[in-house]
Amino acid sequence: PISFQPNRRGYQAPPGKPSCHGGNNNNAKRQRRQCQPMPRAIVSGGRRTNFVNPCIKYALFFFNFVFWLAGSLILGIGVAAAFMKREAFDSASGGVKDIFSVIFDATLVFIAFGALVFLLTFAGCLGSLRDNACLLKFFALSLFVIFLAECAAAIAVFVLKDRAIDYVETVLKANMITMYREERYEDTQNFIDWYHKNLACCGAASYRDWNDNKYFACNANNTSPERCGVPFSCCKKMNDIDDRVINTMCGYHVTNPRNTEQPEARIWTVGCVEATRKYIENNVIPVAGVAIAVSVVQLTAIFLSRVLAGQIQDQVTLLRRTGELV
Repeated sequence: PISFQPNRRGYQAPPGKPSCHGGNNNNAKRQRRQCQPMPRAIVSGGRRTNFVNPCIKYALFFFNFVFWLAGSLILGIGVAAAFMKREAFDSASGGVKDIFSVIFDATLVFIAFGALVFLLTFAGCLGSLRDNACLLKFFALSLFVIFLAECAAAIAVFVLKDRAIDYVETVLKANMITMYREERYEDTQNFIDWYHKNLACCGAASYRDWNDNKYFACNANNTSPERCGVPFSCCKKMNDIDDRVINTMCGYHVTNPRNTEQPEARIWTVGCVEATRKYIENNVIPVAGVAIAVSVVQLTAIFLSRVLAGQIQDQVTLLRRTGELV
């Protein structure tokens, strides 16, 4: 850098250096131009050194923008559904009791999942578009934590398979079977019916789980017309009366001890947890392909965001050294 030494007449350049003050002749003007510092961010050829790769920057932005739109849509659907049945979330109606009240309520699942995707992808969009290394690091760290949680869950299910199956069956019976037909859990009821139909199963561990539901319980105190029965979605042939109409009473009196008909003749008797396990085992390649694809997308996003954050930090360091950024 050019230094100046003061004297009684003002600032003058040291011996052998051009003077930055002087008259208006051509020599003085040429000397003043020589005093202008040249930024070190300029390399040979006159091009500015730029560490930020535009391909990585805009690829990451486009990736996050697509998922941000998807997250916004999911969040909007969840909020709209919650607004339509907002009375069900009042404390008088039970409210949100525990984590399972959220997991088994489709509306709250949509809101929670949509909000998470919206927040993370918004940080990724803004961080990549505005060259904000802090937002990119937050995005990468959040994705990495989610990825570790997914890996831990997969390992736990694989290593502790029997315990995991028992736990899932217990949770499903306590939070889905017992809440079937209850107000506010219409989404859960529709999901259970859909699962029964598509996986040809009934209940969590078996069709007898429906004895824990107060509407289907087979005891003397139950006055429900569905007593000793199962939901119509457990029936092997739901439209046994008319092909165009579902017989919602096809599962009545299946578990009644006085009924001489074997349940296997009318309903699916295998539990949905066991049916899910068999489905995964029979479709290992597609399931593994989906899991690998999701992992690749997550790891790619983490890698690109970390690379871009490092490039941004290098650029900031260069600009500070040249004095272009204070």
